[in-house]
Amino acid sequence: MTNMRRVVETPARVKELIISTFDRYPNPDDVLDMLRQQKFEQLKWSGVTTLCVSFKSDYDIDDGEKDEGEWISDESFAALSSFLVEHLPMVDTLWMDDNRCRRVGPRNVLSNYVAERLDRLSKMFLRFAYMPAFGVKTLPPHITHLTLTVHSAYDFIDIPRVMAPMLRSLTLSAIPLSHLWDKFGGSGAVDFAELRRLDLTFHVPYRSIPSGKTEDDLMWERYHKENTDGPDGKPLSYVDPKTDNYKGNTKLKTISVKERTPKYTVLKSDKRPRFPKLQHLQLNLYPGRIRDFLRDIPLQQLLTLRISADLVAFKGLRLAGLDRLQSSNICYYSESKLRESPHANRFLAKAFAQPPTLRRLTINTSSKCRLRPPPILSCTGIRRLKLTAQISYADLPAMLRQLPRLEFLDLQRALFVDPPPLTHTAEGMAQHFLALSDTAPVSTSLVKFVPDVLCRNATDEVVFYNIFMLIARVPSLRELKMFSFYSTQFFRELLPLFKIPDLSKRIRHLASLECNE
Repeated sequence: MTNMRRVVETPARVKELIISTFDRYPNPDDVLDMLRQQKFEQLKWSGVTTLCVSFKSDYDIDDGEKDEGEWISDESFAALSSFLVEHLPMVDTLWMDDNRCRRVGPRNVLSNYVAERLDRLSKMFLRFAYMPAFGVKTLPPHITHLTLTVHSAYDFIDIPRVMAPMLRSLTLSAIPLSHLWDKFGGSGAVDFAELRRLDLTFHVPYRSIPSGKTEDDLMWERYHKENTDGPDGKPLSYVDPKTDNYKGNTKLKTISVKERTPKYTVLKSDKRPRFPKLQHLQLNLYPGRIRDFLRDIPLQQLLTLRISADLVAFKGLRLAGLDRLQSSNICYYSESKLRESPHANRFLAKAFAQPPTLRRLTINTSSKCRLRPPPILSCTGIRRLKLTAQISYADLPAMLRQLPRLEFLDLQRALFVDPPPLTHTAEGMAQHFLALSDTAPVSTSLVKFVPDVLCRNATDEVVFYNIFMLIARVPSLRELKMFSFYSTQFFRELLPLFKIPDLSKRIRHLASLECNE
């Protein structure tokens, strides 16, 4: 709102309006005063279809103050909400991010706004730091895009019921797995008739709050304890300092964390989803076995797939039937070293066992063991491969020869091969290369190679040997991307090799190699 004067002359051309404050404890009365001082109501905002509201996070400010500020009445929130509804008549898209404001944030302001504007909103992108707050119990069926993100993980999320017939894109974060479909549709199956994109991020619940209370209530009672005292002198509802749990009020039902490893096969209700038009699926931090969830997914329709989970989540997974898949991103993380090597190698084999229709593949592993690409790759149509795994440079030629259409390779965390002593000179490198039994090209399609050469604790000679021995057999290569220090050193060591006649004719394609930072 600091650039208001720039748009005063042509407010009708403004399509998106952003309201943001950097106050530690923002007050809706202050925001309303600011808008009026800028003569906001005198302008005609007929073209604004997107409203973004963001409050600065208070945890970024460490001024030593512990005061939670004065209590703000519901009337203040309602006044700002009504003002926005009146002067932004065409808004159909709402973005909200409370940036972890602890007590007062846009979630309070917009609970009133959502209730008043709900009949016109079709796209809602809402990010909450704590328990979501809504002014309605049901979102209407005309919503087409919905994002609900919660930074904290609870074992129960009180979100409105969502009628899903028109949803085209759905993003949910930190929604407990066991309650996943409870809030969608009516009874029985949930029919996502128009859904094209589904993005789910899971967290194992670790926080409990009393049913019917918001995080704001929780914070207020903790600091101010203004509840009526009971017969024992304690508030009817209070926080036990030893356990940090609520006690004393029998009218409040406290929801406890009962399930540390939830399973999709034991949902709280019998609902199951149907996705007749789903094309893009993302599953992040999945807490159970993914194969159980994928039984409800029409895999033959997917164009893109992204899965990140613990290594155990991939047990029993079969990425079969993905006949139309074009882009895949498979990532696992694990801190356990128990049987890590065989599990990780099976994971790598599953990632490479995807269909020939695949064009983009990203594989990211956290394994600290040496991994080996499978002997047979079925995803032979890949054009872009980003591989983060501790595979050896010695295993790359066999892998590349099975990818005849590969044009881009980004290789991270690969293991260098120790070069023979004689390769420390140009003559020795040439002699070693020409003596190889197999100097045939390993790829005739690869155009760009991005190797990771940092944090390897390797000498310049080791880096040069491994990269040279690979790209010398890639006649199609045109671009090598490394940091400037390594690229300069690489070409410094490469130039003498062109002076050796028997070798220069085999590596002359490297003379036009472009090296970028």
